[in-house]
Amino acid sequence: MLRIVLLAVGCLLLFLQQFFPPISINLQFIIFMTGIILLGIPHGAADILVATQSADMENKTFSKFRFLSIYVGRIILFAVIFYFLPLLANFIFIIFAAYHFGETDLYQFKTDTLPGKIFVISYGLVILSVILLHHFEEVKPLFLQFQSGKENITVINWIEANRYKILSVSGILFFTSTFIYFLKNAHLDNNENGYFLIRFAVILFILFNLPMLLGFTFYFVVWHSFLSLNNIVTYLKNKNKFSNYIITRQIAFYSTLAIAGIVLVGMTGFIFLNASATMSYLFLGLAVLTAPHMQIMHEMYYRIRRGLHS
Repeated sequence: MLRIVLLAVGCLLLFLQQFFPPISINLQFIIFMTGIILLGIPHGAADILVATQSADMENKTFSKFRFLSIYVGRIILFAVIFYFLPLLANFIFIIFAAYHFGETDLYQFKTDTLPGKIFVISYGLVILSVILLHHFEEVKPLFLQFQSGKENITVINWIEANRYKILSVSGILFFTSTFIYFLKNAHLDNNENGYFLIRFAVILFILFNLPMLLGFTFYFVVWHSFLSLNNIVTYLKNKNKFSNYIITRQIAFYSTLAIAGIVLVGMTGFIFLNASATMSYLFLGLAVLTAPHMQIMHEMYYRIRRGLHS
């Protein structure tokens, strides 16, 4: 039911964009920023609570200091890679983000085998390909905000010229991996087998027809972050260790810290110079946060899948 409601929100955005005066880029930016603050940041701020719950399930001692040290260390490491090896960093980010998006949308499937992991990655790659490649004329200026983007303009131009070929390859990979996955898992009784393809088709239709920023807002904020928070809350309430009040209070606390950190970093640089610069740096921030966040969520979804298929 929740996914139907979220898809309805996406369809409403598409309806407003197509049959009413198009939503201006400034209003799209306001919607995007509001969504990041209300849902995007909180779904990442819950990582420490998820890690606490996971450690408890494994009967391990949890140290907030050790967790935060490793978490921040990974962010810094990824930021360094972005600085010195931007092409490699972007490739790693695409793979990590694709897997994370796919795992969130397909967590109900048994995907711990190699065919399952390829199935998950290929799903996320199609999502990202439609958002980024189909709307590459909107993405390209964001790359060029950075010196590394200007230095790699040849690669960027090649991607622009071949974007639909890359998109087609990602689609072929998805349908091939999906066929192989269901062929190897035909014995599993899963009511989601048919419905997920319908949802996937609707998501792609929405993303294909919305502008890049509005489409990314729908998928990352409305769809991904909302579903993630819903799964996180369910996971945290397992064994009744966390009440709704504690979950809300803790997520609000860590979200406030994250927002304060973003503001402080932004005030020392050029993040708030204009809307385009803000979007570029926010996307960069999401990229460096992907690696540590993905690992925490992967451990959570592994335990959820183990419970579903045990």
